[in-house]
Amino acid sequence: MRRMIARRRARALRLWPILWAGVAACSPAPRTAASTAGVAVSELARYLPLENNTVFSYETYIEDTNERGVAIFEVARPRPDLAEISIAGRVRRRYYFEPGGVRSGQGGYLLKSPLSLGSEWTGDDGQVRVSGVAESIDVPAGKFSGCIRTVENAKLVAATRTTTTVFCPGVGITVLQIEGEQEGMSVLQRLQLKSFGPRFSGP
Repeated sequence: MRRMIARRRARALRLWPILWAGVAACSPAPRTAASTAGVAVSELARYLPLENNTVFSYETYIEDTNERGVAIFEVARPRPDLAEISIAGRVRRRYYFEPGGVRSGQGGYLLKSPLSLGSEWTGDDGQVRVSGVAESIDVPAGKFSGCIRTVENAKLVAATRTTTTVFCPGVGITVLQIEGEQEGMSVLQRLQLKSFGPRFSGP
């Protein structure tokens, strides 16, 4: 029984490239002058502020194992066009704020202007589409409105995966849900924002 659960859990985790947790091949990107960013970057930063020294806490859930937990991520901004996401002091993801989008170190875009209903772009694993705008969402951290919802559909080796992400103004990612199928097994995994705010540095 333990071996069966372990195998199921391993398959489930392979289907979940948690947005922050995958180690990306992050090569340096050219600096982007603020004057060239204009309205596009302002719009992107509204839905994905990733402010320096902010800590995000998410409730996690894996359906097939009924496993629940908490994931904590810290944000650093070494320069205006770069955000680094860390877990336990180790940088796990880098995002580059470009004039027209927020690009991951793997090359795909997390967000890309215009953020209007039906807009599409290429993500890390597949095509991303804005499926909802002006949405309201209720998560452990509170109720948020004016949010946008994106859906990325990916066809991987022996697996399919649909990633739904909800971005809310002034907050960022409030929900990340992944539905996938691998070797005939369906998996549903979810992150929901529990809390966020400045990192406590002590006295």
